[in-house]
Amino acid sequence: MDFAVGLARCPGTCGEWVQGARKGVPFLVDCPIDRFSEARVELNKHTTGWDLPLRKTKALQVLKLIEEELGVSKLGGTVEFLQQLPEGKGMASSTADITAVAAATLIALGVEPTPERLADFALRIEPSDSVMFPGITEIEHVQRHYHRVLGPSVPALFLALDWGGTIDTRVFNARPGLAEHYRRNEDEIRRAYSLAREGIEQTDLEKLAYAGTISARCNLEMNPKSWFEPFLTWVRQKGGLGVVTAHSGTLLAGVFPQDSFTSQDEEKNLRLEAQQRFTPAYLDLFHSHSGGIVATKLELTENAG
Repeated sequence: MDFAVGLARCPGTCGEWVQGARKGVPFLVDCPIDRFSEARVELNKHTTGWDLPLRKTKALQVLKLIEEELGVSKLGGTVEFLQQLPEGKGMASSTADITAVAAATLIALGVEPTPERLADFALRIEPSDSVMFPGITEIEHVQRHYHRVLGPSVPALFLALDWGGTIDTRVFNARPGLAEHYRRNEDEIRRAYSLAREGIEQTDLEKLAYAGTISARCNLEMNPKSWFEPFLTWVRQKGGLGVVTAHSGTLLAGVFPQDSFTSQDEEKNLRLEAQQRFTPAYLDLFHSHSGGIVATKLELTENAG
């Protein structure tokens, strides 16, 4: 075939349920949501260059890694993003972009885009989330020694707020003092991790939200969020169970049971009150997601391309 097209979609995250270190080794437990990066990759055997948005430098990096790993000497084509995530907020936008592009490219080449292979590509580029795996996954996101799927996602609703600015994942993970911060908080992170495991195994959102709140509070030392305590108090007053945060991003979200609001008016009123009270630059409602990628292949003839 002169052309082959791969389509792939990867979810983003509402930060992380837990992030810290175990015996000095950083790890995180992801929080996948129903927001996505979706990429369409059209391979063209007549070209060796890539046409893709200029700012998507990490997508270009993963394309080069694929060329090297598969030993493909002539690979090129077009990359189009059909859906994108806000960047620099802690929603795993870079990981989702890398994963979607890699999965779309691999499936267009006839190679199975396994979560393990996609995670390896992402982690070779930068510290990464684990949204390519189904369910909620623990991963050593810096040293990339292992990953562990902890169980299916727990149904939840997230009211996410952001007050502007961006944080670069690589810069955050290279910050002086981060290792010492993790060391000081290992006991609290161990407690949060234990609660998170119980919450996932028991489908107990209250335990999972409590774990998220512990980890989010620990993170304030390295990534302050001035509205944290007032927002947490308000979330609980509104029937929420706690908060989850982007540990290397700007997002902070209230965690609510999935069936908290029985009408669109109730959700609208919650949004309006949050906007008026906390004046965020960005506000949205997410639902938890099952995690993992969806990828399909479409073969085209030259005339149809």
